[in-house]
Amino acid sequence: MVNHGVVLKRPTGTIRAWLISPKPAANATGRWPDATFPLLAFLPLPKKRIRKYAGPVLAIALFALAVRLLIREAHQITWDEFVRGLTGVPASQIVIAAFLIALNYGLLIAYDILALRYVARSLPLRRIALVSIAGFSLGNNLGTLLAAAPIRFRFYSQWGLPPGQIVALISVVGLTFWSGWWFLGGMVLIWVPIQLPPDVTLPFATQTLGVVLISLAILYSLVCFLWRKPWPIGELHLRPPRPGLMFVQASVAAVDLLISATALYLVLPGDSVVPFAQVLAAYLVAIGVAMMTQVPGGLGVLEVILLTLLKGTVGDTVLASVLIFRVLYYWLPLLAGMIALVGYEIFSGAVAAREATGIVIDPQRAADPAAMVGSAHSVDSGHGADSGGSGDQEILLPEFQDDNRPTGS
Repeated sequence: MVNHGVVLKRPTGTIRAWLISPKPAANATGRWPDATFPLLAFLPLPKKRIRKYAGPVLAIALFALAVRLLIREAHQITWDEFVRGLTGVPASQIVIAAFLIALNYGLLIAYDILALRYVARSLPLRRIALVSIAGFSLGNNLGTLLAAAPIRFRFYSQWGLPPGQIVALISVVGLTFWSGWWFLGGMVLIWVPIQLPPDVTLPFATQTLGVVLISLAILYSLVCFLWRKPWPIGELHLRPPRPGLMFVQASVAAVDLLISATALYLVLPGDSVVPFAQVLAAYLVAIGVAMMTQVPGGLGVLEVILLTLLKGTVGDTVLASVLIFRVLYYWLPLLAGMIALVGYEIFSGAVAAREATGIVIDPQRAADPAAMVGSAHSVDSGHGADSGGSGDQEILLPEFQDDNRPTGS
C-alpha cells in the first residue's frame, strides 16, 4: 500500500488529493484512468460543508449570546432611567448627529472609488454613489454576504465588470475598512486605555490590543511597500495595493470611524460627562468585534459592548443613546437605501420600455429599413456607453490579476 498524489484538473485550478490505494496501471498516454479513483469526487465535500455552515452557525450563536447578555443588562435599568436617556438628548444634537451620519454615508462612496481604482476601472460617479450607498445601507443591517456583496455583483456585472474583478473589488472594500481600523484603533487604544468594569476580565489589557492593531497596520504597510507579487486568494491572484492607495484607504476609513463615533458622542445624554476619546475607544472596540462576528448589523453585539464599556461613566442611560444611534446610523439609511434601489429599478424599467416602444411603433422608422438598422445600432451603442464606455474596455490592470485573463494578446 503506497500513497499516490493525484492532481484533479478543474477549469480554474487544481486540487491535490492523497489516497492510500494500490498503484493503478498507467494507460498508453502515461496517465491513470479516472475510473480507478471513484472516491475522488467525495474528497472536497467535508471541507466545503464545514466552511459553508461554520460561519452562519457561529454568527447565530454569537447573536444569541449577545442578546442574552443585553437582556441581562437591560433588566438592571429602570424604565425611568431609560426614558430619561431618551429625553435627555437635546434635539439640536440629534439633528447634528443625523447630518454627520448623512455626511458619513457620502464618504462611504470613496470605498468603492478606491476599489475601482485598484482594478483600474472607471464608472460615472452617480453609479458608484448608487451601488455604494445601497450596498452599505443594506449591508450594515443585513450583512455583507446577504446584502452588500449581492448588490455589488448585481450592479457591477450589469455595468460591464467581470466576476473576477468584482470579487477583487469587494475584497478591497473590506480591506479599506480594516486598514483604517488597525491604524486608528491601535493609536487610540494605546494612548486611551479603556477602564473595564470590575465584572469584566480579559486575558490582556486594552493597551495590548492597541499594540496588536498597530502592529497589523505596520505589517500591512510593509507588505504594500515591499511585496509586489500576486497572492493566490481562492481563484484569483491579487497584488497588495500600492503605498499611495494604501494610505488613502487608511485615511478614508479612519475619517469614517471618527465621524460615526462623533455621532454616537452627540446622542449621549446632555448631563453626561465623558471624554470623547473614551467614547471613541469604546466605539472602535465595539464596531470591530461586531464586524468580526458577522452578525448582521452587529445587532445586539454593538449594544452590549457599548453598554458594558460606557455605563460606568455615562450611566445606565447609555442604553437609550445606543438605541438612538442604531436608529440614526442603521435603520434610517436602510430605508433610504431601499427607496433608492426601488427608484432606480422603476426608472430603469421606464427607460427600457420607452426605448423599446420607440423602436417598435415609430411609423417613419418602420417605413425605412435603413433607419431601423441605424436605430438598432444607436441603441446598441448607447447601451455599450451606458455600461461604462471606453472606461470599461479590457485593459492591463496594475494591481489586479485574474487567472481567467489571457496572458498575451
